[in-house]
Amino acid sequence: MTNYLRMLIGATALCAVACSAGESPAKPAAPAAKPASPPAAAAAAPAAARYSSHGSGGTLRFSFIQADAANTGDFTKFSTELDWNDRTQAPVKLDVTVQVASAQTQDKDRDDALRSADLLNVEKFPTARYSATSFTKGAGGEFVANGKLTLRGVTRDLKLPLRIQAAANGLALSGEVSIRRLDYGVGQGDYKSTEWVGDEVKLQYKVPLAKN
Repeated sequence: MTNYLRMLIGATALCAVACSAGESPAKPAAPAAKPASPPAAAAAAPAAARYSSHGSGGTLRFSFIQADAANTGDFTKFSTELDWNDRTQAPVKLDVTVQVASAQTQDKDRDDALRSADLLNVEKFPTARYSATSFTKGAGGEFVANGKLTLRGVTRDLKLPLRIQAAANGLALSGEVSIRRLDYGVGQGDYKSTEWVGDEVKLQYKVPLAKN
């Protein structure tokens, strides 16, 4: 091969390299479009405020007939929690837990009998509980809780009348209801008879509730 031919081939190769280097690099592919953001969720309904008894100032009284005489007693240890919707001015949830061994009637022998296995059986069933998440409002502004009472291991539906009013430090809850003790097994052996101890027991409650 002549020197002239070699020079021609070399020049051609250099030109090809230079042309290749001068070309603009290929543009990267455009990124895929992002999916549209989901529509903003509707604003959540305001949560209910929690009010509690904090174990002070409330009363939970029970009354019954024994030997044709009216008697009363109190549960001295119980807690109450109420979820209240300030916007709708209505209750949302109610929970009441009672330490049944705290029952006092100002008579030691009677108190011991109440705590025994034939009546409240506090060793096996130390607490009673009422819970409701459904409420109806009456014409007079009072509410009725449609809940369940669990006492001595037995659970039954119970409609609980409620008066709920504004108070200095929160709310005040009060009302009264009657139950039948034998529906919950409170009365075994001789206590199944209603000859000396009546079947009906009235519960009266008045509880101040402070906002948590």
